[in-house]
Amino acid sequence: ESLKLSKSTTTSSGAEMIMLSKDVMMDIFSRLRAKILCRLRCVCKQWRSLISDPFFKSLHRARSSLKPSLLFLQEKCCGTSTTRVSMSSLDFDGNHNFDFTFTLDSYVRFMPSKWELICFLGSKGKGFYVCNPSTQELVNLPNTPASSRATLDGIAFGYIKERNEYVLVNSRFINNDTVCEVMRWTDGCCLKNHSWKVVDAKCPYMLRWCGVLVENNFYWIRHGNKYDSIEAIISFDLEKEDFGTVMPPKDTFDDGGLWSLAELMGMLWLFGSPEDISTMDIWVLKDSKNYMWAKEYTIDLAGFNLGVRFISILDHKEGKILMDVDSEILEWYDVDNKCFERVDNLRSVPWSWSVLHTDGLFSLGNQ
Repeated sequence: ESLKLSKSTTTSSGAEMIMLSKDVMMDIFSRLRAKILCRLRCVCKQWRSLISDPFFKSLHRARSSLKPSLLFLQEKCCGTSTTRVSMSSLDFDGNHNFDFTFTLDSYVRFMPSKWELICFLGSKGKGFYVCNPSTQELVNLPNTPASSRATLDGIAFGYIKERNEYVLVNSRFINNDTVCEVMRWTDGCCLKNHSWKVVDAKCPYMLRWCGVLVENNFYWIRHGNKYDSIEAIISFDLEKEDFGTVMPPKDTFDDGGLWSLAELMGMLWLFGSPEDISTMDIWVLKDSKNYMWAKEYTIDLAGFNLGVRFISILDHKEGKILMDVDSEILEWYDVDNKCFERVDNLRSVPWSWSVLHTDGLFSLGNQ
């Protein structure tokens, strides 16, 4: 497409200034990082209006999502009552994007994420925090009796692209009763004044770890115990606001094994290892209504000598699976050649949690 220029104008100093059309400006600005755009919107009213335009934000988000970065998160206790949280963003070539550091008067526990926003839990009844690392906005969500007692079990955080909406779910047992509360918000919503919605649905089981969002449904693994041996995957339908059960592949879970869920390529992945962690099986839910699972891969982990280390799957692209091994190393697994490749150019950054991150301008209502 040819570059369209309007007639040049002359400034008070006599210098000529070429005015670009709005479409051209949007195309140029959408290729810049959010950190730079936050500075540019302070230049003039015209640029601020353009950068705040919902269409421009969606264009910028779409471009950024094609090249996500890795966000490395680390927390460090500073005395008895405060925690310093550090976030570093790098692209897959090891190029540094930005840092964001802040201090909270509580300990933090990060939740899985892969979009513009990061969600994590605070201790001492602080409840949930939401952050956009790119714009360095941070909000402590309004507290309720359930959110102030939240743990990483029974919570879930996700993004619905079609509605440009984030959703946070917290399912808890309080006073021998199940309470499930949901918070939804869109771009620009004043999040610090937002409220939770308590839904009527009651989860029939105690949920373990964080849930993942796939096609308007959250999913958690429900492990059996000595009183109840039922192994299942619990779902929560965001439209119906009701819980359901998805049966896992037959004879999948074994005593002592490590199993987790992930959303990749718009599908639910179940991945895990037997007790000796010698292999990793990856199952994909092809049909959620009929519980049709397919075992896509079996990965040999014998060469890792992992012990009890935890493996999380971060991404899948171009026939490779990106894994975080116990927050110490990153590995690409080539599914065709069945071999690993260490991501060495990112090892200089220490982390306690790593996530994919999409650079963006999603506002929490503070700016």
